[in-house]
Parts: sequence; C-alpha cells; structure tokens
Amino acid sequence: MSLERLEKWATVRHFRLAIALFEYGSVLHAARSLNLSQPTASKLLQDLEEAVGAQLYTRNRRGVTPTELGRDFVQRSRMILAQLDHVSQAIDALGKGHAGRVAIGSVLTGSSYLVPAAIARLWASRPSIRIKIIDGVSGELIPRLISGELDFLIGRLSDVSSSVVVAQEALISENAVIVARRDHPLAQQTEVKLEELAREAWILPPIETTLRKQFDNIFHRNDINPPHATIETASFFNILWLLKQTDFLGILPQSVISDPAHSKELIRLPAFEPLILEQIGVSRLADATLSPAASALLDSLREIMHNTQKMGGYLP
Repeated sequence: MSLERLEKWATVRHFRLAIALFEYGSVLHAARSLNLSQPTASKLLQDLEEAVGAQLYTRNRRGVTPTELGRDFVQRSRMILAQLDHVSQAIDALGKGHAGRVAIGSVLTGSSYLVPAAIARLWASRPSIRIKIIDGVSGELIPRLISGELDFLIGRLSDVSSSVVVAQEALISENAVIVARRDHPLAQQTEVKLEELAREAWILPPIETTLRKQFDNIFHRNDINPPHATIETASFFNILWLLKQTDFLGILPQSVISDPAHSKELIRLPAFEPLILEQIGVSRLADATLSPAASALLDSLREIMHNTQKMGGYLP
C-alpha cells in the first residue's frame, strides 16, 4: 500500500467508519451511528479498501466481519483519532482555556476513592473539562489503553507489565486488610484464625487479580483451602455496600478503614498481617503526549495522592 495513495483517499470519516463497522458488525447500523446513509457508508468502505489495496471486511448475510488486516486497521484508526483529538483539544484549550475531554481507566484499589476527589478538585477550577471513567480489571483496560481509547490507567503498577509501550509512574503505596462490619461475630474476637476465615462467606476480587492471588497464597502456605468467593467483583462500590449490610467478609485497603466515612461501620479483623499491594500509580503510552486536559487531571491526582499519603490515608 502506498502512503501517498492512503493520504489521498483516507479521511477522518474513513477511520470512524472502520471503527463503527467493527463495533456494530453491520453497514446499516454503522452508517446510522455516523449519521450517514447506507449507500454512502458502503461507498466510503469501498474507497478505503481500494486505497489500502486489500479487503478490510468480509460481507455476509448477518453483516460484516473484519479480516485480520481489518482488525489491525481498526486499532490503528483508534490511535490516529485519539492523537487527532489531542491536537484538537490543545488548539481548543488555547482558544477557550482549560477545555477538553479525558478518558481514564480505574482498577479496583483503596485509592480508587481518591480519583473522584482529584476530579472534584480539578473541576472546581476547570469546569469545561469532560471526564470519562471506565472501571474494570487490568486485563480488560490495558488493550483499551494501548488502542488509544484511554489517556491513562490508574491501578496497581504490578498489574501492568512495564514495556517500551507503557510508561509507569508511582503515586501512592497501600496495604490491604480483612474487613467486616463492626457487629460481625468475628469482630468481637481478639484473634481470628485462618480456619475460621475459610468457613466464612466472602466478597473477593476476580481470580486473575494480584490481590486475589496474594490472598489465596496465604491459605495455601498454611495447607488450608482458600475460601470460595460467594461474590466476585472488582466494583469498589459493591464491596463497600455489601460489607456494611451483610455478614460477608472482604479485602479492602487500610486507607479505607482509616477514612472516617467508612470507619464507623467497618472494622479490620485481627487476622494475618496486611497484604502488600505494592504501588498504585499511572500507566500510559510511552510515546504518546497527553492532552492538556489529561495532563491537568494527572497533576490533580499527583497532588491529592501525595497529600493523602502524608496524612496517613485521610483525604486532606
């Protein structure tokens, strides 16, 4: 494929159409999502494939299916559009001041509650910024980071393999402990044994997470089968609500128990030593420049996490 040929024929509409076809699997639905007629979308796809010199999608009765080249083209289209969006934001910020959009991924950690605090602080001075937060586990969010869909990812740095593609920055450290509501039967004991914990009902993070693996290993090292997860979730909100309303046990970072918003209802059980969650930080594409809005949010996160670490886990 000639670069000159692609430059001559490919436009932003072509890139957006390639992505929409991948997401909807239908020319009709892709066209509607872009406010195009179906014939126009079909002609754009034909022009794009002629410019590329290869088939990007196969047609069938059920719609369209991307070829191997098509899937690669979609990923690169997302990266191109993300960079174009950053350029647009930079120009817009110069003209209007402190504007733009940010998309971040958030992995379950005790510091997750600091993310909205940082956003609130930023919004107070830059109300025109629009922010999208996508919660999930690292395995789900890393591909979206690499594709350019996310500006950066917040979570445990050990969950993300550092490479030439991803750059990392540590922001805060934390430990995790066993947590129950204050009137849980085990909360009255001065010591809780592993055998007792193994018999309880648990809310646990997904099996593939670093925290879950550390938790299970404690039982394995003592020749005890780890407890089964009655509920498995990476939702910080769901964990907090269920722990406060039921007799489930769970794993939460020490910073949560230190927070007055939760310490009245939740308590750390006197079980094993805290699990080390290593460092919490930001992962982003090493060769990508953050937009002004994304840089501003990252600066706000740095400030609030630094101040929180200094105050022992309390929001300043």
